[in-house]
Amino acid sequence: MNSGSTIRQEIEAAVQCFVTLANAGSLEAFADLYTEDALILMPGMPAVCGRHGAVIFGEHIRSRRPARLVLATQEVEGSGDGAWERGTSEWVQPDGQVADCGKYIVIWKRTEAGWRLHRDIMNSDVRPVRG
Repeated sequence: MNSGSTIRQEIEAAVQCFVTLANAGSLEAFADLYTEDALILMPGMPAVCGRHGAVIFGEHIRSRRPARLVLATQEVEGSGDGAWERGTSEWVQPDGQVADCGKYIVIWKRTEAGWRLHRDIMNSDVRPVRG
C-alpha cells in the first residue's frame, strides 16, 4: 500500500497529464484518463458518462481556446485503490488575464493503467450572467 504522500505525488502527476492533454493533445488520450464508468459533472451542462463523456468534456475544454486550463491541487487523501482530490482551476488568456476561475473535486480510482478520474465535478466562481 502506498503512503498518503506517494498517492498525492501520483495524483499530482496525473493532474499534470490531464492539463497537458486538455490543452493540447488527442481527445482519445484525454478520455483514457477517465474510468470506463466515469461520471463528469460540468457547470451549465448535463452530466456525461464514461470515456465518450470525457471526449465531450475535452471538446468543451477546447472550445474555450485560446484560453488554457491551469489546475492546482489543494488537497489529496486516499489509500489502496481510491483517493479524492480537491483543487482550483483557472482559464488563462494568452495575455495572462484570468478569464474564469473555479474549484473541483475528483474521486480517483487506481487501475492497472494507473490512477484514473472516476467522478469529476467542477464549479465556476464566476457568477453566470442572467438575461
